[in-house]
Amino acid sequence: MKKIFAILGLVSIVITFCMIYLVRKGVSLRSEPLIRPTVISADQRNIASHTVLRIFPELQNVDYIVWGVLPETGDNQLLMTHFVEEYYKKLQFPPQVIQDGTKASAEEIAKCSRPCWIKMPHDSANELIPNPFFAEKIKPLNKNYLTVTVMPFNGDEVVPDYCDQQKRISLECITPVSVREIHRKMKDPKQLYFFLRKYNDRDFFLFVQKELPKNSQ
Repeated sequence: MKKIFAILGLVSIVITFCMIYLVRKGVSLRSEPLIRPTVISADQRNIASHTVLRIFPELQNVDYIVWGVLPETGDNQLLMTHFVEEYYKKLQFPPQVIQDGTKASAEEIAKCSRPCWIKMPHDSANELIPNPFFAEKIKPLNKNYLTVTVMPFNGDEVVPDYCDQQKRISLECITPVSVREIHRKMKDPKQLYFFLRKYNDRDFFLFVQKELPKNSQ
């Protein structure tokens, strides 16, 4: 038994030193994979259905979902329509939607009935860095919330050197870093894929491929 405890103690020390080394070197912390790369269906509905199913436990417990979908393109409008429909299928009641959180007052957000969905600009719907929107309009309510940011990608993104040196990953780097991690799992170069990852406790990033890599066309 003493040998087992000694081995476990040694392993713990090694792990601790490895973590300290990684933090000091500034290696980016990886986001948590939730949905593996999946081929997008012709109607794109499986993006919403898979996502709602995967984060269903979280959806049951939140009052607010902040969506990073603005400016809303035609594809994003279709995606949000699918999300509303799939959400209703699973939870049996529709969300109340604030179309632009940047124009909504704190009072309007406070009065928004659960489940309240708030659409925000793509770069303002997460807490990768301190975000005044959450600090001023969401956190004072003491309600549960999460964020879902739609991240378009092509599949041939190049990871800048500075992204690998970040201690806390930035919005600018999360797409190329995440795509690099799953690139080999996108088996068919003629298909478009989506995947879902989580960073921190509340920030979800939905990566949706918009174009095929140039070398596959």
